[in-house]
Amino acid sequence: MAVTVITGDGKEITGCVHHSARQLASLQGSRLHPMAALMPWVVDVYCRAAALTPFPWEVGL
Repeated sequence: MAVTVITGDGKEITGCVHHSARQLASLQGSRLHPMAALMPWVVDVYCRAAALTPFPWEVGL
């Protein structure tokens, strides 16, 4: 299951649910690609992103 994240500067990055959620939580101004709304697992990406700490490797988590 893959989802494409669009970064604040418009770059598109496709990744698995886990890594897309991490990008969504960490990258300022990021959002999911509009076509992601058609995928049933996109809600999981949003829920995971909401629960994740941005850039956890910088704070030692």
